[in-house]
Amino acid sequence: MAYIDREVHKLVGKAIHHYGLIEGGDRIAVAVSGGKDSVLLLWLLRERLRHVPIRYDVVAVHVDLGFEPNTAAPLEDFFRKEGFDYRILRTDYGLKAHGPENRENPCFLCARRRRAALFREARAVGCSKVAFAHNQDDFIETFFINILYGAQTAAMVPRQVFFGGSLVVIRPLALVDSHKVDRMVRRLGLPVVVNPCPSAGRNARTDIRDFLFGLYRKNPKIRGNIFHAMSHVNLEYLPPPLKRPTGAPGDALRMRPLSQNDG
Repeated sequence: MAYIDREVHKLVGKAIHHYGLIEGGDRIAVAVSGGKDSVLLLWLLRERLRHVPIRYDVVAVHVDLGFEPNTAAPLEDFFRKEGFDYRILRTDYGLKAHGPENRENPCFLCARRRRAALFREARAVGCSKVAFAHNQDDFIETFFINILYGAQTAAMVPRQVFFGGSLVVIRPLALVDSHKVDRMVRRLGLPVVVNPCPSAGRNARTDIRDFLFGLYRKNPKIRGNIFHAMSHVNLEYLPPPLKRPTGAPGDALRMRPLSQNDG
């Protein structure tokens, strides 16, 4: 096993054990967008079964958003070739989200409908868990987006319970940074589908990512320091909240933390 393989497997295993993400007998729907993170996560979760004493099932679920070029066809070829159990959901969510009646925030509407479809399909195929491929950099970027645009200190969590516990979202790549993902995907030669969304790469997240990666290049320890800071909060040295007038700018965002998919 190559060094990068061992490193990524170790970090995924650490996240699974530390955050209690997977148990024996689980049936897990893996959200596969076609990007490098989701394709790698699917491959890793199946590969891990060769080395652990527990058994679980993995089902790949892809939501085609209706853009051209089509994302479903190349992914379906990959799923079939590799022998994955899979489901393809063909929708027009992306097209409608970018329609003339919804130009202000297409990412939010599209993400909301896509996630609802994933949850419905997970339940339909008997999955109690849905795995998203958010990596460590996604966690950090969401943390800064909520601070800068939502006026609150919030990010994502590796394990999140929905519907009274009947469905659990897990994020096994929480400790793996994007550079490690890139290296392992290239080494394995995994197929990656180019995102055809017209909003891809044109949002606040891109600006924050560029800023953070500039810092990482100067000091590689910064990435880990930020990630650890999110779970080591010293409230004694933070100011108490100010009262804001009802309806003040930012109130709606502060009530609902922004997620990875909100743009």
